[in-house]
Amino acid sequence: MEALRPRLTTAVTLDELQTLCREYSEALGFQHFVYALRVPTHFADARLIMIDGYPPGWVKRYFEQHHFDADPVMAYCAQHVVPMCWSDLPLEPGSQAERMMQEAAGFGLRDGVTMPLHSPQGELGILSLAVDAPPDEARAICQNALGHVQVLAGYLHEAVRRVSGLLHDGGPNLTPREIECLRWAADGKTSGEIAQLLGLSESTANFHLNNAMRKLDVVNRQHAVAKAALQGHIQPRPF
Repeated sequence: MEALRPRLTTAVTLDELQTLCREYSEALGFQHFVYALRVPTHFADARLIMIDGYPPGWVKRYFEQHHFDADPVMAYCAQHVVPMCWSDLPLEPGSQAERMMQEAAGFGLRDGVTMPLHSPQGELGILSLAVDAPPDEARAICQNALGHVQVLAGYLHEAVRRVSGLLHDGGPNLTPREIECLRWAADGKTSGEIAQLLGLSESTANFHLNNAMRKLDVVNRQHAVAKAALQGHIQPRPF
């Protein structure tokens, strides 16, 4: 990993990062890999950045069949921050999740390691390395790779965010007062209550909320709160 780290931190294109992923995946004993970064632009249709090293046709089928709705790996990534082996996933016999994983195995994705990454701005990154080998051999490869994949994923995640311009794109420049008003609105406070809490007039509280709505390019206050939370502009206190 020490030899790979400077190459990840100096790469300037996604193609370079794809080459590095392939090299390191193969060195760990994996034939396939994928990195996906979900950028929270909208709830219904977020932006997706991918580095695809999976077997031809699988990613296309995955999205066409809406497998992400049943994918147990995705379900794990939404709730956890440490890597896991696919063979450790609890699959209910006959479930949609089990059928999806069996279909993936038919494409050569028999077992794998996945590492989820959660960014301050709300992005979700997922790195998966997959192996096409008999169960015992595949499990040994996956278990041995857990620590390496965790380190690789962090540096890759940061590199993709840098190459894609996300590190420099903080979104709308909300003022501290606009953020305060949005935070209280997220807790269900009215303009009058927000004004009282912050020592403002109600018209001034509305002024800040309307400015935030304009900057966020939203249609109403509820939309503003949802988008600000989605993109990490407002967070619970403390910290």
